[in-house]
Amino acid sequence: MASLVHAGAGERQERLLALGGIHLFEQEMPCRVIRAEPQNSVKDLGWPGTLALEAESEGSAEVQCGNEKICLEIAAPVRLEIELLDGERTQIPVNKRFTVRLRLCDRLGRELEVGKFTIFQWNCSGVLESANDRSAGEFGFCDTCFGVQHFRAIKPGQGHIEARFGDLQCTLAVEAAARN
Repeated sequence: MASLVHAGAGERQERLLALGGIHLFEQEMPCRVIRAEPQNSVKDLGWPGTLALEAESEGSAEVQCGNEKICLEIAAPVRLEIELLDGERTQIPVNKRFTVRLRLCDRLGRELEVGKFTIFQWNCSGVLESANDRSAGEFGFCDTCFGVQHFRAIKPGQGHIEARFGDLQCTLAVEAAARN
């Protein structure tokens, strides 16, 4: 995940946000944008109970939550990667859900914060199918937040997972094997 410096009350945090992402500030104290350069670098989405910002252009901003200040840098992603979080990509078990996560990096190679509700386009082919838990939202959980997605192999063989974010695209090839 992106570099995130935790700070105590009255201290500063720094977050490196992905351009195009939807980023939340879910602190106990109400949050507000106190500076943005350029002015349109972040857009307040007006969500009740939490500050939700869409990163609209490269730049910087500052958010205040009570006594805490959070410095934001917004950078354009130039690289998209799919990371397999469960096991090896050549040993995917059939009929077992596995998890992948997208990583975005800027032109300096820094990993960017994806954003809790950033929208990605996902496709899978071959022996794979989507395996997201749609009921998670009913219980206040998020099964696909922060660039996470779930898949399942329905039979042994090869499959591909493709992700898109704006003009960026990447593919992860996997091979499902029957359980021994």
